[in-house]
Amino acid sequence: MEQAQIATAGQPMLEAPDIFTEVIAHLCEGECHAFGDLIEWCESRGDCTIAVVCPSCARQWIIDDDELDALRRWTSANGTHLGCGVSFEA
Repeated sequence: MEQAQIATAGQPMLEAPDIFTEVIAHLCEGECHAFGDLIEWCESRGDCTIAVVCPSCARQWIIDDDELDALRRWTSANGTHLGCGVSFEA
């Protein structure tokens, strides 16, 4: 598993996946400036898919477990003081 470094002052992580950078840029630097919602749906065989949805414009990104972890770390470190990221609260 690739270790990503958390950056400061709202800058995306240097070694982050492209989807991570795109989600954070949209939610924190664009006009929407929001906390994205997580949606998870699972097939009957147990395969699950997770998406981040922008609450302002409904744009969606399908993410994998590593991207979810990276978004969780970034939001934990930066979300409160920047007022954006991904909401992990139900």
